[in-house]
Amino acid sequence: MRFTSIVTRIDIWLTRALDMAVIALAVLLFGLLNYAVFARFVLNNSVSWSEELPAHVLAVLTFIGAAYLTRTSEHLGFDAVVRVMPHKMKRGVMAMNLILMAAFGALLAWYGGIAALSFGARQLISVDMPMMLFRAAMPLGGALITAFSLVRLVGLLTGQIDPDDLLPESDA
Repeated sequence: MRFTSIVTRIDIWLTRALDMAVIALAVLLFGLLNYAVFARFVLNNSVSWSEELPAHVLAVLTFIGAAYLTRTSEHLGFDAVVRVMPHKMKRGVMAMNLILMAAFGALLAWYGGIAALSFGARQLISVDMPMMLFRAAMPLGGALITAFSLVRLVGLLTGQIDPDDLLPESDA
């Protein structure tokens, strides 16, 4: 089995896993917030975790979602200028973009890992769950951003990926 085939299979599996993770986290957040509102206004019995737990789930969704958006090329960018560039210039700009994204992801993974480890065995205040469970999303998201960016950079530089394939879908 060729190396590119292995990378492609891992990419497909990871994309599907991220799809499911982002959807599951969004559904969980939606459920937590709606139950907290229901408990407070209908049952007249506020839950203790109504602010803390959804806030931590939202943070996890943010970092995992950032990796997902990096993979699907839907992250924030200024692609209108890149779209009108000559092909070689477009390749260079996209390569520089991927290098910067990989560096940002690596820094996020490194410093996010340090921050996550600093919480040690601390627990959330309102529920008996380790804080590190939520804080680990930062280094995980950073590592995924780095991996996706580097794989795409190699594909771009070897000609296996066209620069136009790295642009988000057009609204036109």
